[in-house]
Amino acid sequence: MITVSTRDRSILSSAVIALVRRRAVPIAAVLVVAPLVVAVIALLWRPWAPVLDLAMTELRVRDVGGRFTPRIGLPGRIGDFPDQGSHPGPWSFYLVAPFYRLAGATAWGMQLGSVAINSAAFAGVVLIGRRLAGTLGAIALAAVATVAIRGFGLNVLTHPWNPYFPLALWLLLLVAAWAVVAGHHRLAVVVALCATVATQTHVPYLVSCVFVSVLVLVVLVRRWRAAEGVIRAAIARSTLWAVGVTVVLWLPPIADQLRRDPGNITMLFRHFTGEPSEPVISLGAAVRVFLRHLDVFGASVAAIAHADGFIVRSGAPYGGPASPIGGLVVLLAWVAAAAVAHRRRHRLLDALNIVLATALVAAFVSMTRIFGKIWFYLTLWAWMTTLLVVLSIIWTALLVLRDRRRVDRSMLEIAGWGVSLAATLLSLGAVATHEVPEQHLSDGLRAVMPDTVAAVEGGVGSAVGADGTYLVFWQDSVFIGAQGYGLVNELERRGLHVGVHDTWRVPVTPQRVLAPGTYDAEIHLVSGIYIDEWRSRDGYVEVAKVDVRTEAERARFDELRGEVGRRLEDLGRPEVIDVVDGNLFGASLDPALPQDVIDDLSEMLLLGEPVSVFVAPPDSTF
Repeated sequence: MITVSTRDRSILSSAVIALVRRRAVPIAAVLVVAPLVVAVIALLWRPWAPVLDLAMTELRVRDVGGRFTPRIGLPGRIGDFPDQGSHPGPWSFYLVAPFYRLAGATAWGMQLGSVAINSAAFAGVVLIGRRLAGTLGAIALAAVATVAIRGFGLNVLTHPWNPYFPLALWLLLLVAAWAVVAGHHRLAVVVALCATVATQTHVPYLVSCVFVSVLVLVVLVRRWRAAEGVIRAAIARSTLWAVGVTVVLWLPPIADQLRRDPGNITMLFRHFTGEPSEPVISLGAAVRVFLRHLDVFGASVAAIAHADGFIVRSGAPYGGPASPIGGLVVLLAWVAAAAVAHRRRHRLLDALNIVLATALVAAFVSMTRIFGKIWFYLTLWAWMTTLLVVLSIIWTALLVLRDRRRVDRSMLEIAGWGVSLAATLLSLGAVATHEVPEQHLSDGLRAVMPDTVAAVEGGVGSAVGADGTYLVFWQDSVFIGAQGYGLVNELERRGLHVGVHDTWRVPVTPQRVLAPGTYDAEIHLVSGIYIDEWRSRDGYVEVAKVDVRTEAERARFDELRGEVGRRLEDLGRPEVIDVVDGNLFGASLDPALPQDVIDDLSEMLLLGEPVSVFVAPPDSTF
């Protein structure tokens, strides 16, 4: 039996500690990105057919590098359908495209691209932490990043949906801006890169990115004016590089603006400076939303109650009765911590708090401009700012404790490693339950694809085979055509020449519009109550049908439908029953409905309805 003496154990422990300290940055980076890497590998065995926005995203990623390389972003709630505008720019598509090609132009390639970009952003946060405050800075920011990954969840950080895509970039932007304010002027280029990509990908980032970018520019200009010689020239170079990167990255949207009338920039300007299509939320609602995103107490409760993605799931519904007290306490604690740090003349904390003050003011301004329903994804980025607010509070508290000799460096390192390790292990544990987006809709779409493709290639009904041209149409009772957009994408993936009516020129892209008389047949995807209507139409051949629900899920859907019908009758809203049957998602958006009815409708949306695909004669829809 081999025994190890106390002295040997002490020597071994010291050696391990020394090794960890020497390799702290790469170890921290590995801890941060490990859950994302493992998750994307696991997704290889979880087939996915993107629907709705992610189907639109893949169409554009597929176009990158060709004649129709996109110059603007994904369509948004900007203007009125079918002439709505889009988010400002295409850089999310450009960044994902190389990984998409590397993965054989599969849907998984978009997941690979998203993970690669997010991993690079989080690793960059750790590296900047090392530059700011040495090993301890890298450990601290690794803890922030691992908590962010656990809090936002693998479902959010492995898919390139445009509200999710910039989240890690926003954290990197804030940390890079912190570094610039602290004196590391070369990182202004990182600020410019992240701000541009985030703003172009999802317009709710615009105000915050502009505020922080202006702060960085003001800091650089002031330092340039005060500096001399070599330092002055170096600051000038960094500033010019940042401005140059910004200009270059904005060339695609500028090209769109010059080549189209009206250009997308004009449409965005008109939309956000004119009368909004829906009422702007009240100032009180904006305050509640702002403070809600600072409520780390509520998020902590959600972390206990939920598994992966507790930040996304935390608290009551937006606009609901969520208490502002928790967020107010955090805000006041941060203000007090910032005052303590400033009194101590702590350069790094002062720099961080200047960036945070700018970001918080920008967040509030942005939230006062929300119109219509307060969708959770519009302000999800604010939680990244809150994580740094918490870091500022904890760091200041530890300084006070250190002065009282309550903590030392080793204790801080152990605490940082402990948080990172715990968050990483919990995130890795969540890989087992990690799903693709809109799993039930994806499964339904995937299930009808084999029979649909076989029918088209076999010339069933009006189809003329694989060399024909086909118009895709949909009538969806559940989720505003989500699977219809996916059908266009999946048929195109299989090499078929497909397109849509001019009505869908913006979401499906103008080059995929087919004029009447230019296609050989139509392919229709219909769901729910529309299926029987389509079966009665002359010349329409049903080539695929599926109901992916279990018997229990079908029974539950019928039970909910009955309960919703009864509640609507009781409320004196019987006219909404037809909307529920024909446009379930639209019915769920009715602001006049009570929360219990909305909850039932939301559960029905998750359960879904049967789907069928028909081959129809050309020009039969209009």
